[in-house]
Amino acid sequence: MLPPSTCQSCRRSATTQLLDYRRSESVVHHEGFLQCDVCERYACAECLEVYDIISGYDFLCHECARVFSPPAHGERGH
Repeated sequence: MLPPSTCQSCRRSATTQLLDYRRSESVVHHEGFLQCDVCERYACAECLEVYDIISGYDFLCHECARVFSPPAHGERGH
């Protein structure tokens, strides 16, 4: 199956800027949207976080990345 032509998170169409993904200090260009490793939605560079393999995930959309982030100061954990 081919990736969609619009971001499944923000619904914007694919443009060069939205396909330039930052990984550490480098920028990687892809021909299409990348898929979140958790929810499997295809997301643009602004909606997808690219991580080094530490937790076992490479690509996480912002919503899924929040789940794996430590709680903000003052929030209670489970």
